[in-house]
Amino acid sequence: MKRVYLAADLADAQIALDWLNMRGIRAHVFNTHATGGLGELAATQIWPEVWVEDDEDAEQAIQLLKEIHAAEDAGSKRCPQCGEENPGNFLSCWHCGQALA
Repeated sequence: MKRVYLAADLADAQIALDWLNMRGIRAHVFNTHATGGLGELAATQIWPEVWVEDDEDAEQAIQLLKEIHAAEDAGSKRCPQCGEENPGNFLSCWHCGQALA
């Protein structure tokens, strides 16, 4: 196993995990219950971590996770079906569920 991502919070880690799993990369989140150690441990030691099962998937996983962050910075996307504006990191329209390009 190899760590590919250090998340800011559990929600961020879960999004990264789901993104990887949807693309066939088996991964796990660790440090899910470590926030109780805040104050006793350094903050960076309790952040959730995403690890891939197969070390050979690590580079691809890192690249996919970079795509998430690039999409977050991309602004917004207009839905081709209903015309609704969606955040740049959405994969499907929040309004009608249509896949976004």
